Amino acid sequence: MLPYEPLIKTIHSKVKCYTRKTKKKIKSGETHSYSSKQFIIPLKNDQPFSCEEEVSILKSEDFFRMNNLLNQRRSDYEEQLQRIISLEQELNILKTKLKYYNDLEVDIKLLKLKRLERELFELEEKSKKQEEKINDLKKRLEKDEIINKGSGVLGKLSDLFINKNDKNP
Repeated sequence: MLPYEPLIKTIHSKVKCYTRKTKKKIKSGETHSYSSKQFIIPLKNDQPFSCEEEVSILKSEDFFRMNNLLNQRRSDYEEQLQRIISLEQELNILKTKLKYYNDLEVDIKLLKLKRLERELFELEEKSKKQEEKINDLKKRLEKDEIINKGSGVLGKLSDLFINKNDKNP
């Protein structure tokens, strides 16, 4: 049994030919004999046709030429179908690769961004520490200036020592 239903029901048989002679009486009472060529196509009992069904007859060479052409077209179709399937698979593989590389590129950019954010955070922390040191140094200098200006005990003592040193040259 074929995996598909055939497009055409076919029977292969030989055409038999014979000459048939008939006699016919005409009006005058004479018998006139005619001969005609008759063609018979014998069919087996398992043939797929029903009674009084119209059929078309082809020469075997025409049928086989059409059948070969049909088989060739069918094989071409199957080849093209396989090619389409393989190209679709290749396209899916390429889409998957493209998505992977796009995701990879995004991941690389995210890693760079995180690294830059971490460096920025470290620089901000370093800047805050330096700022705190500067503020501490400013406070110390202000305290030293207050002490040196003479408003405190040490300032007065330093003024005394400086004044004595200026007078004793």
